[in-house]
Amino acid sequence: MNKETSLYLDLVRFSAAMIIFLGHASGQSFTGGLFWQLGLYLKAAVIVFFVLSGYVIGYVAHLKEHTLKDYTVSRVSRLSSIILPALILTAICDFIGLSINPSFYYDGPWGYPEGSQIINYLLSTVLLQNVWNMHLNPGINAPFWSLSYEVIYYAIFAAIFYVRGKKRIFTIALLVLLAGSSIIVLFPIWLMGYYCFKVHNEYPSYFLKYYHGLISFIFLMLFLFSPLIRTEFKFNLPYVGGGIVADYFEAITFSLHIMFGLPLFKLLRGILLKFSVEIRWLASLTFALYLFHRPLMQVLVLLSPSEPASWMTRLIVLGGVTLVVVFLGRWSERHKRTIKNFILKKL
Repeated sequence: MNKETSLYLDLVRFSAAMIIFLGHASGQSFTGGLFWQLGLYLKAAVIVFFVLSGYVIGYVAHLKEHTLKDYTVSRVSRLSSIILPALILTAICDFIGLSINPSFYYDGPWGYPEGSQIINYLLSTVLLQNVWNMHLNPGINAPFWSLSYEVIYYAIFAAIFYVRGKKRIFTIALLVLLAGSSIIVLFPIWLMGYYCFKVHNEYPSYFLKYYHGLISFIFLMLFLFSPLIRTEFKFNLPYVGGGIVADYFEAITFSLHIMFGLPLFKLLRGILLKFSVEIRWLASLTFALYLFHRPLMQVLVLLSPSEPASWMTRLIVLGGVTLVVVFLGRWSERHKRTIKNFILKKL
């Protein structure tokens, strides 16, 4: 993967996390509708994450992590470095918020789940809280839903890529049964990212013609129409989800944008390299921003002395989330290597 492609994907990854953060924060109860337009792209941003995840996993599996052990240790250390702090942060924020105003949790936007949260937190620790549409996310932290999808995709890919013979078939079948239909039906979306990498890796010179850049730009523009597709093409399909058409529209248009995008990335090379340090730094906050923002928003708006639409509340909510993500997120990221070394010593 050349440097401009890597930087572009990092920038897109952070932008997707920002869209999710600001899209959630755009609710009337949080900021009085600030940035409401971004709320239209919440699911699209998650679809972008799935495609990018497939691309990055393809890169590391083919060029860096040549054994199942290397692959597994890297995934576990990467996930646990943010997931464990996110669960602790969620529990603390929810405890404070429920003490202040329980109705804002139970009756507010993205309602707090009823009953004991013990099972939710235990399942979320191993990222199985949303298999078979269980919707057992930890507390108010609904963004955890997508991690059940990610971890299943990681595992199925590992079985396909690293395991051979009957063990491969048995492992894949077991994972499919564990996951459930709603997760498996989106697995081809994740694979689109993987095959984008495969094409770039095996045919690096094929997509360098100038008109490929134009095609890439056209698909990016088409991607922006996803809210219209999501509104017009809704189906009440059991075990699948009503937005499946929009999910695949977003995945296909974004994947083709990336596949044909090498000339576009090359055109942007100068500005991407100029701000490479800043882009890498922002990208390092992506996972923390995605998993930290929701519980923080919920409690910060309650701590504000002003109405949600006031600029004071907006500053408290948006600024408070940003500060915690920067400091706690960076701290968590720095422990990824420590966790990885610890696991390797125990193996």
